[in-house]
Amino acid sequence: MSSATTSAAPTTGSGSRAPQTVGLMIVLATVMVGTTMPTPLYADYEREFGFSLLTVTVVYAMYAVGVLAALIAFGTWSDVLGRRPVLALGVFFAAASDVVFLLADDTAVLLVARVVSGLSAGVFVGTASVAIIEMAQGRLSARAPLLASLATIGGLGLGPILASLLVTWAPSPLRTTYWVHLGLMVVAALIIVAVPETRGRHRDEKLGLMPLTVPAEIRAFFVRAAILGFAGFAVMGLFTALAPTIASRFAGVDSVIGQALLVAAVMGGSLAGQIAGRALDDRVSEIVAITMMIAGMALLVATLLAGHWELLAAAGLVGGFGQGVAFARGLSGIATGAPADRKAATTSAYFVITYIAISIPVVAEGLLSRAVGVKTAGIVFACVVSALALTAGVLAWREQTRIDDDTQKADATAH
Repeated sequence: MSSATTSAAPTTGSGSRAPQTVGLMIVLATVMVGTTMPTPLYADYEREFGFSLLTVTVVYAMYAVGVLAALIAFGTWSDVLGRRPVLALGVFFAAASDVVFLLADDTAVLLVARVVSGLSAGVFVGTASVAIIEMAQGRLSARAPLLASLATIGGLGLGPILASLLVTWAPSPLRTTYWVHLGLMVVAALIIVAVPETRGRHRDEKLGLMPLTVPAEIRAFFVRAAILGFAGFAVMGLFTALAPTIASRFAGVDSVIGQALLVAAVMGGSLAGQIAGRALDDRVSEIVAITMMIAGMALLVATLLAGHWELLAAAGLVGGFGQGVAFARGLSGIATGAPADRKAATTSAYFVITYIAISIPVVAEGLLSRAVGVKTAGIVFACVVSALALTAGVLAWREQTRIDDDTQKADATAH
């Protein structure tokens, strides 16, 4: 038996925790806002520090390094210490990243700021999502996973929009942006102090690194989900890091706000895809994810060739929708297929792959852009993502064929 020294949240009344649930959603969204706020500022950093598009992709990718480090190092801490201490740690990292951004005077400091920002997301997003699910009661309970996704994706989408507004209308955007988010983190800290704990501290459990394992019984599904998830998060990473560059160079969008809205398009598509993915049949969801992802990449190629911002917006919405369906399908399949004592480790392994996908492909895109140009590199990127999606589809077809053959053989033997 675990001995908890911190009492869990009260359970009286189906609606008694609604304000606290909403409060946690607000905190999760505001932390995630900070992780995408730098996107509209990269052009200003390029001018101020004199770095290239390749450096933009590297700066962006360092965020994923921080996320991966946090997932592995702190992934089990909230099960031992309780949710609130780890949520507070995540807010601390978010505030610390704002401070480092405020102090940034060269590219090296920017890299550190992005790593710390990644630490905040890696520490916070999983713990906050679990806390929201534990906090929700009554009618909110069934919707809690969707509410957590709404807060996460909503925050990611709002970050570039808020920053672009500050770039357009506020003085010293490279400073004001982070002062604003630092103020939001003060509010977030106050909310964490106010909400009740949903899991007491377990003194008989030890802090340790998050194990990353994939059980044999779910390995075939995991490989398909990981390939499709990798493709989908690569799309999200490309839009978050490079959509402003593509919009300005090929679609004639010079407005920082307009560029931010195009970045947000992929987040909106992802959220819609996650909602739809929960309602779709397993086979149908895989087909929809693959089809939408390939269609999104075709629209991206069309943008690079024809130069219309409407095509870029459609590419974000459609590709994001495919990513959202794939992500919802992957998490759902792991939750139902992995053994109870291996769910957390398997889910963490899936997240590690998805966060690698928002870093390495984006840096590869930057390197390729330097060698052959942004247009050609973008077309190559679209082809690789489409090939990955098709590979996942072929694996799914082969697995289903094997299952059908085994079923027919079993029926024949029975008769």
